[in-house]
Amino acid sequence: MLNFSQIFWEGLILSFIFSFVVLASLYYNPRLWLNDYPKDIQKASLPKTKKEKTQFLLIGLPLIVILLIIPYLSSLHYSDNISFLSLFLHFFLIFSVISLVDLLFIDWLIFCYISPKFIEIPGTSSLNSHKSYLFHLIGFLKGIIIYGIFSFILAGIRYIV
Repeated sequence: MLNFSQIFWEGLILSFIFSFVVLASLYYNPRLWLNDYPKDIQKASLPKTKKEKTQFLLIGLPLIVILLIIPYLSSLHYSDNISFLSLFLHFFLIFSVISLVDLLFIDWLIFCYISPKFIEIPGTSSLNSHKSYLFHLIGFLKGIIIYGIFSFILAGIRYIV
């Protein structure tokens, strides 16, 4: 049986880690996240440098590993006879909490409402497309598919192992 309280709190803790890393790296250099900005901002910017690509990987890969490993490890507390569907829901719900916090806190509150200067890509101050609530909602909806795939893969690995 799923532990919804654990799923919620785990999702919140991982959301805090995710939000901290994203906001700190945006403060350091918002260009690291250039590929996640609207297309008009990407087009108005120079491409990422090799250094920026490397820095993004140094930040992004460990973050992805943490966001995948911790939910996997927490799934180990379930008995071995847990269903594939329950495992899928365990992962999907944790990722949903993280994604919802990302949408509401980082995207809508920080990007759209507060819009601090540190999130602005240099040379794009005349463009406000990063303030589009719809742009961020569409990104959230695309994310559902991505973490649905990750949930399916993790549930399959956990179910088999």
